[in-house]
Amino acid sequence: MTAPARCRDVPLPSARGLTWEQAHGRACIACGEPLTAGRVYRGAVLDREGAYLLDFEVWSCPDPKEP
Repeated sequence: MTAPARCRDVPLPSARGLTWEQAHGRACIACGEPLTAGRVYRGAVLDREGAYLLDFEVWSCPDPKEP
């Protein structure tokens, strides 16, 4: 039996690849599902817009529950 895939193991995307909800910490960066309690902080994704530095704190789903 294989372990279920974990959203926390997916590499961080580029800032250009984030949806509005993902960039604002409301959706998982791996699967896009809305986040609830237990979300896992993944770090900051950085980007530039001209002279402005943009950083987005991104999150993923908690680990799946064992059956």
